[in-house]
Amino acid sequence: PYSDQNLVNTACMSCQENADDDNDNDADDVAEMCETMYQMSGKCETNMNLGGYATANEAACTYIEGVKIIREGGVIRTSTTKKSKGAAIVIGLFTTTAVLLGAYVYYLRTKLGRA
Repeated sequence: PYSDQNLVNTACMSCQENADDDNDNDADDVAEMCETMYQMSGKCETNMNLGGYATANEAACTYIEGVKIIREGGVIRTSTTKKSKGAAIVIGLFTTTAVLLGAYVYYLRTKLGRA
């Protein structure tokens, strides 16, 4: 697990079809692997002008919007982030409980030390 190279190859692969491939029955110059990946990928074609040939595929628009707000390092930063009152209350209760339990432990320890 502690090697000097990645397990995942990050080199780009060409999607242009080679002349010697056995895929001469289609009219495009796109490799079959790339066609399959594109067809299976999530798309958000909301503002795309398709010229009446097909309907817009909007199946992944919500997912893509969610990915947009994640910055480098995985930190979510956006202007629409709201503070959670419930989380603030739970944090406050937890902190108060921890402080009170610490004080009680100190009290019992000093009382035991005197006895």
